[in-house]
Amino acid sequence: MKHSLSKRLFSITLCLISALMILIYILQSFWFEKFYSYRKTSLLVKEISKFQALYSYQINDDYSLYQALEKFENDNNSKVAIFSLNGDLMYLPSKLENKDNVDILTKFCAELINDKTLILDVVNSSKIKVTDFYNKDNDSKKIGIIAPISLKSTNDSVIISVSSIQPIEEASKVINEFLIYLFLGLMIIAIILSSIYSNLISKPLITLNTVANKMSNMDFTVSCPIDREDEIGSLARSLNFLSKNLQSALLDLQKKNKKLEKDIQKERKLENMRKEFVADVSHELKTPIGIIEGYAEGIKDGIVSGNDAMIYLDTIISESKKMSVLVTNMLELSKLESGTIKPNPESFNINRLINKILKNHSLYFEENNLKVNFTSSNPYSYVYADTFQMEQVLTNLITNAIKYTPSGNSINVSIYEENDKFKISIQNTGINIPEEEIDKLFDKFYRIDKSRERHQNSTGLGLSIVKNILNLHNSDFSLQNIPNGVEFYFYLNKIISTDSDLEV
Repeated sequence: MKHSLSKRLFSITLCLISALMILIYILQSFWFEKFYSYRKTSLLVKEISKFQALYSYQINDDYSLYQALEKFENDNNSKVAIFSLNGDLMYLPSKLENKDNVDILTKFCAELINDKTLILDVVNSSKIKVTDFYNKDNDSKKIGIIAPISLKSTNDSVIISVSSIQPIEEASKVINEFLIYLFLGLMIIAIILSSIYSNLISKPLITLNTVANKMSNMDFTVSCPIDREDEIGSLARSLNFLSKNLQSALLDLQKKNKKLEKDIQKERKLENMRKEFVADVSHELKTPIGIIEGYAEGIKDGIVSGNDAMIYLDTIISESKKMSVLVTNMLELSKLESGTIKPNPESFNINRLINKILKNHSLYFEENNLKVNFTSSNPYSYVYADTFQMEQVLTNLITNAIKYTPSGNSINVSIYEENDKFKISIQNTGINIPEEEIDKLFDKFYRIDKSRERHQNSTGLGLSIVKNILNLHNSDFSLQNIPNGVEFYFYLNKIISTDSDLEV
């Protein structure tokens, strides 16, 4: 990457450490000695002031004063002595009692002692004076502290403390040189630490970025490794959670899109069915209305009379009944499809219901020269269903079998137990249905005869009503060809009953 995060972190960390080291070096080079001199001067002034307060007018024991001066010198790393106003040495630390040491101290303080103006100013002002000067013997810079002290009378002596800055200058040079090596060593360490630090943050972020890019491309198969308990680990967990939710939402959306596509196709199919339904209804009603209209006008115009008029009237009545049946079936189917009608299930013996329907259609069997066979594996086949709707189903199936069974053939009705259900089968022999036509038979107004001949008072709604009623009962059903015939079967829930009083 052009602006890699790891490179930026590395550069920033390295620059910060480098800037810190450079700042330390500059401060050491230009301000350390000054700061040390200031602190050293302040401390000496403070200690001299204490010494004044403790030992003015308190010279009862010279030895104690010598000891105090020695302690002052040891504590403050400076040379100290008390001189008279004429420049004569009066008191000095006990360790400097020999003549050589006295000469050294006198030379060390010579610049201050010989400065009569400074001495006079200190005595007259009663204030401590600070001055920097160079010692002529060793050409070194020194800090001089001069303060008045009252030994026997007011400001009759001066106490002088001198501290050399030469050790500080040497130490500062050594430190500066050491800082160069320290700087180089820290730079190497900084490079190593910066690399580790940048990789510690940037590598997990690169992984997170890779996962996020795949998520943006709708690929939710990858996940972030969660092996940390810090903010990056929390971010990885959140990203994995987001990926999982997005994948779930995407799958749900895909399912809904597929369902929507199916619904759209179903809606289009329903729209086509609606158009076909309107066309079919128009066609079905057009014929009986035309017949009724023509026959009624014939009677009105006096074309027929006597027995012929009665025939006309019988035809009008017959066609009206057909229209009534058609309208009734259409309303029934409409209620079933809209969910207005709900089944009212109860326990009943379906054997008895089938026998009743077969008995009601016995004349039709005789007229069409059809043989009917009814068999049941159980004399009392109790089922749980809506009795009225089951009567509609069986009536439609049996009337269909009568209409489409050639004369001289048989209709077989049977009931068998399968697990906890009864299988009800209606077979008509002598004819098969083209396989491509079977599924279409459940469509409204669909007939196998494409001429739409008004055959045997058929409305083309019987199987549509059967399908809707069985769907309301959650019943499995099927229409299929069998050898030399057609079978329609469906299943109903079985009810165990000990009632043996009802007849089959």
